[in-house]
Amino acid sequence: MSASRGQKVKRTKPIQTQVDRALDALREESWYVAENHLLKALTASRGRDDWEGMIEIIEGLRQCRRGIRRQALVRGSVRICNDGTTETMDISTGRYLVEPPLVGADARKLIQAGRDKQVAIAVVCREPLTQTGLIPIVAIAPGTTIRVQIEPPANKKKPTTAWFKGAMESLGEAALESIDPSRSVDRRIDALMGTIDAIPDHEELYVALSEACCEAHELGE
Repeated sequence: MSASRGQKVKRTKPIQTQVDRALDALREESWYVAENHLLKALTASRGRDDWEGMIEIIEGLRQCRRGIRRQALVRGSVRICNDGTTETMDISTGRYLVEPPLVGADARKLIQAGRDKQVAIAVVCREPLTQTGLIPIVAIAPGTTIRVQIEPPANKKKPTTAWFKGAMESLGEAALESIDPSRSVDRRIDALMGTIDAIPDHEELYVALSEACCEAHELGE
């Protein structure tokens, strides 16, 4: 976050307090503490149409999630998760592929469990193989569903880290393509906020959201 403490934006004192606390946590690389404050600040700022203030918050959130992602992807194989309740399972740092009979909602619970326990994980959810031989990859959030079909891993029991990374990238690209450029800028902002909720690990989504907020600010909406 490049903006300094006390930046002149349309923030209420409670929102600025959240941002200040996030700044302190970012300096200490306390990613989860910063993320928690920034998510609250982002939601409150959107409620006030404070597009300019949102830009700084989005950049901070991108930094948080980049830090978490780097920890999650630093080493280790892809772990298959296809049994049990994801929000109560024992989890450790690394990559997780959620498979049937578990579904997108289970993957979301696993992501939230990682946040709650402050364990750096990256999660991809796949659905059953289609008749075309492709695998649907899905991510969900309230009001948002992103799905894309990709080639299955060569070894379905042991997906490579390269395949996992490609799945994450494909899902993010599908999310970007799902944004209708003909919609009003505030609706695009809401749609993009839904995508970063569903897919926290794709940096271009944060760039697109920041650009949309810049556009809204310039239009004075």
